[in-house]
Amino acid sequence: MELKEIKELFKAFDESGSSYFALEQDGVKIKLKKPSEMEISLPKAEVTNQVKEVKPETPQEPTDGTKVLAPLVGVFYAAPTPEASAYVQVGDKVKEGQILCLIEAMKMMSEITAPKDGIIKKIYVKNQDVVGFEDPLFLIGD
Repeated sequence: MELKEIKELFKAFDESGSSYFALEQDGVKIKLKKPSEMEISLPKAEVTNQVKEVKPETPQEPTDGTKVLAPLVGVFYAAPTPEASAYVQVGDKVKEGQILCLIEAMKMMSEITAPKDGIIKKIYVKNQDVVGFEDPLFLIGD
C-alpha cells in the first residue's frame, strides 16, 4: 500500500460517519477508531461518587420477570417513526415475538421482540437513548 493511498484512507475515514475501520491488505494492517461521544474520562474516585449518589435516588424497581437485553450497541427507538406512538408502554400485554422497539446501528434498524408473553413492567431507556450491548431495555412480568 502506498503512502498516498494511506493518507487518502485516513482522510476518507475522518470525513465519514464511521467510528471504526479495519483493513488488512498485502500484509499491512490498519485499524482506525474515532473517540466515542459516550467515552468519559473521569478520575476513578469521581465515578464511584457519582454511582453512590444515583443509587439512593432510584426507587425500588420490580425485579420479578424477564429482562429484555439489547443484543447490540445502537440508538433505541420506542416507535417506528417520530410521529407514531410507542410500540409498547408500561402495563401493556405483549405476546412472544411482538415488536417492542427498534435499535439503529450503522444505519440499520433491528427489531427487538418479546421473548415471551407477559406484561411490560418497566422500560429502562428513553426514546433515542444510546444503548450498549446487553443493557436492559424492558422487564416483562406475568
